Amino acid sequence: MILNVYKPKGWTSNDVVQKIKHSCAFAKVGHAGTLDPLAEGVLLVLTDADTKRQDEFMGLRKEYVVKLALGLVSDSDDLGTPTRLGDSEIAGKVTRENIVAVLNKYIGKFDQQVPAYSAVKQQGQKLYSRARNKEEFDLPTKQVELFNYEITDFTESENIDDFVCPTFELKLSCGKGFYVRSLVRDIGKELGCGAVVIELTRTRIGKYHVGGGLSITQVQL
Repeated sequence: MILNVYKPKGWTSNDVVQKIKHSCAFAKVGHAGTLDPLAEGVLLVLTDADTKRQDEFMGLRKEYVVKLALGLVSDSDDLGTPTRLGDSEIAGKVTRENIVAVLNKYIGKFDQQVPAYSAVKQQGQKLYSRARNKEEFDLPTKQVELFNYEITDFTESENIDDFVCPTFELKLSCGKGFYVRSLVRDIGKELGCGAVVIELTRTRIGKYHVGGGLSITQVQL
């Protein structure tokens, strides 16, 4: 069975899998693509024989809505680790046209550095473990693809965790293995001011969309 579950903010993807595994009559439960604890939205949960189809579902096109703040930086590229000021003066001068010019560079296939706080393994350890231990290491890269984007909101000044900074919202359509946090980090670097994810929602995986997602309580059979 394929379950389109709406992962709530604050839960890990494994939290959802374990909750369903212990409350439903399935022998095997897995998922097809991790969502960060900060993120919410579509999580495809695979059960029993369908757990063997993980690669098939992970290869489907995905859509996200992300809100980000300019002029802030963090080790995790979101608000999940202590957030610091980047260059607030440059951030205050960024225009929508500047953002478009940067984003256009990423349309198509390109090599993307994975986030330091990710489950990618290096030397037998997950990167987030090495990052939490304050180890120094080079971030691996992987080829990803951004199909298209749309800027849906731009606010010149907003209060984010006691920092006043510009924010904007994007709709993204991308392929397998794409890290939205890495894109946001790289946008901040390109603009010269830093950027972090504030909110992130996965709105679609293939034909499975956020409006059809089941809540955690709805799948506790």
